Amino acid sequence: LTSVTIPNSVTSIGDYAFRDCTNLTSITIPNSVTSIGDYVFYDCYSLTSVTIPNSVTSIGSYAFSGCSLTSVTIPNSVTSIGKRAFGYCSGLTSIIIPNSVISIGRSAFSGCSGLTSVTIGNSVTSIGDGAFGGCDGLTSVSIPNSVTSIGNSAFSSCRGLTSVTIPNSVTNIGNDAFRNCRGLTSLTIPNSVTSIGISAFYDCSRLTSVIIPNSVTSIGNSAFYDCSDLTKVYSLIKEPFAINGDVFQYDDDVTNKRVFTSATLYVPKDTKAKYEATDGWKEFKEIIELVAEPSDLNDDGEIDVTDVVELIDMVLAGIYDAAADINGDGEVDVTDVVELIDMVLSGE
Repeated sequence: LTSVTIPNSVTSIGDYAFRDCTNLTSITIPNSVTSIGDYVFYDCYSLTSVTIPNSVTSIGSYAFSGCSLTSVTIPNSVTSIGKRAFGYCSGLTSIIIPNSVISIGRSAFSGCSGLTSVTIGNSVTSIGDGAFGGCDGLTSVSIPNSVTSIGNSAFSSCRGLTSVTIPNSVTNIGNDAFRNCRGLTSLTIPNSVTSIGISAFYDCSRLTSVIIPNSVTSIGNSAFYDCSDLTKVYSLIKEPFAINGDVFQYDDDVTNKRVFTSATLYVPKDTKAKYEATDGWKEFKEIIELVAEPSDLNDDGEIDVTDVVELIDMVLAGIYDAAADINGDGEVDVTDVVELIDMVLSGE
């Protein structure tokens, strides 16, 4: 079987319908079809392209998993993408998830190693466990502010990922969510997040700075384990709670021993003594109190255009303040101004 034309009398394609049709190269799906079942084209590895009509509302689990798709258009009629629906479609380079989609299933695009670009529609409320795990080619991702939860291992082993925007709608970052994302260099966790999962940023070895907001009430074991390049940790938590000793540890390649991070911990004004007495935080060798929260330069509790104006004045005057070093590179300059403007515009 090399090609199939489905008649327009068909409204749904049943589970396993064309599974393991390894010679199938083309398929025509009419706009009478509203659902594509589970495992429909599973391991049809000769299939390189498919057009999904805008009558389809659901794509089943493993529907196209293991296909050699190089491109696919998901129509704006689709509301759900099933578990591993496009898993291991390594030829896919870009994907646009339309605004109609509410949920991205578990491992929906896992192992799509050729994927370099992804656009997530602004109706998605949850990114499933392992949704983009192992997408090595992905360099950046912007998560819309409709998302409230980032699932376990959602972006794990996306080793090419250099930047990620987490919106202030997210309340939970799952276990292993960004584990082994070794390209990430800086990270701002928004003031909506209450929970950072176990090993959430484990082995993000190029991460140099991280900002943890006051909203966080739990940090899982090994959350930042093996982040060996970490030099600055901004904790805005005003009442520090005990965390496991391995949250900020890493394996020293020279001594082959587990050691505590050499990063400097920056904490809110008048809280240094609390951090020095709290397990998991007190191990930091240097704890420095901030004059103001990073980016909230006028200390009014909001990050807005007034902070941008103040930062510009500081740059022009050559004033250095750790709170103004937005990108954590050890300098206060125009790059910090640009980043702060982006934060204000995105509402972080």
